[in-house]
Amino acid sequence: MGKGNQNDDGERLKEEDLLIEVLSRLDVKTLLQCKSVSKAWYSLISTPIFIKSHLNRTLNGADNLTATLIVRRMNKKHGSFSLFQLGGCDDLVANLDFPYSKGDYVFTPPSMVIGCVCGIVCVCIDANQERTDIYIWNPAIKQSKLIPAHTLHPTRAFGFGFDPIDFDFKVVRVLSKAIFPEVYSLNRNVWRKIETKLSDTPNREIFEIFLHGFLFAIGLNGMMMAFDLNREVFVCDIELPARSDDACLSDFKDSIAVILSNFDDDMINLWTLDDEACLRGVGVEASWTMMLTIDVGVRVDWVYGIFNSVEFLLESGDCFSYNLDKKVGRYIDTNPFFDFVDLFKYTESLVPVAGSKLVNWSDDVDDNEESSTDSEEVSEESSVDLEDGNERSSVGIGSEDDNEKSTVGLEDDEESSGDFVDANEEKSADSGDE
Repeated sequence: MGKGNQNDDGERLKEEDLLIEVLSRLDVKTLLQCKSVSKAWYSLISTPIFIKSHLNRTLNGADNLTATLIVRRMNKKHGSFSLFQLGGCDDLVANLDFPYSKGDYVFTPPSMVIGCVCGIVCVCIDANQERTDIYIWNPAIKQSKLIPAHTLHPTRAFGFGFDPIDFDFKVVRVLSKAIFPEVYSLNRNVWRKIETKLSDTPNREIFEIFLHGFLFAIGLNGMMMAFDLNREVFVCDIELPARSDDACLSDFKDSIAVILSNFDDDMINLWTLDDEACLRGVGVEASWTMMLTIDVGVRVDWVYGIFNSVEFLLESGDCFSYNLDKKVGRYIDTNPFFDFVDLFKYTESLVPVAGSKLVNWSDDVDDNEESSTDSEEVSEESSVDLEDGNERSSVGIGSEDDNEKSTVGLEDDEESSGDFVDANEEKSADSGDE
């Protein structure tokens, strides 16, 4: 009898593995519909193992022909967010509206994408002159979380990324050289001060790139600066291969890259960082290798970046795309968009955000009821391992104890909105300013 039970369990396991293999190939919209097929399917699609499998397949299955970008449309006063496919059709593929529900604001406030990781988008909303709201948003499953308010000091730059060691999404906020920066942890649902004086601040409103657990920006001093999301340490004054007012950071074949161009010239140079040792703050000088020198055939006003390692997007009077493999450039009709403004590569996912709520811009009752059910689930069970599928590595989990990474649920925002702790109380002494 024991053998029979073991065989039955083995058969069930094989069937579940096969079902995961098949379902993980589907897009998020179809998977949300598949949840209605049966309780078993609903449960399977909601598991951390399945969510991770689906995300990995989506990321690894991306081709070098197209890239999906999340952009802010500007055909309205302050514009909604949309998905734009670069390469191939060069067209709008989906309208995402906003990370908040219809009626949450009496007017459409200005907004900005801070970053996008694993299908999770961070958006900054200027609610009024005295308040900035920040949302952590999964557009694919139409759920978002308004995080606790930060201090009222003016912000120089925001950054958003994922800490792969603590399995935590974080928002970093740089104010000025004179004021301590701040970091928000989704796991803990609090802001913390980082008691370090910065020697430089980003030259843009956002950190441009997230890669390998670091956020990167070019500083006002013309050098690169990095933020280690796990150790919560800034490393400033990283020398670039050359100084340029038009330098741009990007991800090239899983390496941090700097793209250099001269205004009114048609040449682009791309360099990659040889070793990440300089990011550890141990006095190691940065070394760079030139990988590409490209004549794009048009005047280069500004480079937005390179996507999927082959598609350069730049400004040349109008928006212009250059394909590295095909060595062909083309102008992109951006009339439906007017201005890209914020540009991040986007990959849809089922990754939940603990404490999130349904984003409702639809009058369809059925859609609202289905999404509402999923939203309630997120607040109760949102443990998702993006590394190895085990229970300890949860994403989007509010946890007071670092040893309990899989604690479910978050305290209400109203209770957490006043939480603000010193980073030195949370981090070890070696995580200070180096």
